[in-house]
Amino acid sequence: MSTIEKARIAYTGSGLNDGTMPVKDLAPALLAFTELVESAYRAIGGTNPVKVMLNQDSLHKGSFDITFLLNLDILQQVKLFMSTAQETGLTDLLTVLGWGTAAGKGIFWLIKKIHGRKIKSIDAPRGEITLADGETIQTDPNTIKVFLNVDCRVGVEKVIEPVKQEGIDGFELRDPDRNNQEQTLLQIDKRETELFKAPPAADEGDIESDTAEQEMLARIISVNFDLGKWRLSDGTNSFWASIEDKDFLQKVDKGELSFRKGDMLRIRYYVHQAVKNGKLSSDYIITSVLELKRAPQQIKLDL
Repeated sequence: MSTIEKARIAYTGSGLNDGTMPVKDLAPALLAFTELVESAYRAIGGTNPVKVMLNQDSLHKGSFDITFLLNLDILQQVKLFMSTAQETGLTDLLTVLGWGTAAGKGIFWLIKKIHGRKIKSIDAPRGEITLADGETIQTDPNTIKVFLNVDCRVGVEKVIEPVKQEGIDGFELRDPDRNNQEQTLLQIDKRETELFKAPPAADEGDIESDTAEQEMLARIISVNFDLGKWRLSDGTNSFWASIEDKDFLQKVDKGELSFRKGDMLRIRYYVHQAVKNGKLSSDYIITSVLELKRAPQQIKLDL
């Protein structure tokens, strides 16, 4: 027996009284819901490609009301379910989206329930979220996985985005088994849209690493004595470097060494790399100047 699982959403408002929606708003809304379904399915452990298809005659007058068919493509293209929804993971997927056994209580409900309040702790295995004000919200582990997933939260934000448009006042989860009725499982109005803005990805901390020391012959391009930086070239790329060789720096400070255009340094160096706030930086550190090679000052005669 084939099983087809359904999900039904609706956008409401005065601008949708004739049951239509501008293409510029329609297309992003459909794509956003599809992306949310796919990312949520991955977040809860789904491994098969999940298809999201529009149900025939799913639009209803008075709102932009659409029913989706959720289908898994397993081994065959455009194949309907030959196994139960529980076996394929669709029961769990529908639950975290807001349908299923706990109708209305999914990711949209959870974000609305938290209502922007600070979270004190999350017990994912038990499906509990404790807020800073002491309230404990009981949900399920899979919904917490979706709540903490960056892709899922971005998908949720995109689904709610049309509600910010003029003439669209709300977003609803509706009962997909009662197409002729506007039975609302969950409603989100324009005032609540900011609650669904996706938070930034968690900072995994600064990362720093050093390469092994190497030797190189580098041409001197310029020197910034105020910053203690030397601009060098390896013949292909130019880079700024810091010199930590105290003997070499003392000779420079005492005027014992002077430099001309084209002079080269044979150096030992390493590269210090760091990731801070998501940005990668690389610093060249010269530990020892092994030799100063002067640029030729005389022409070479072919004798």
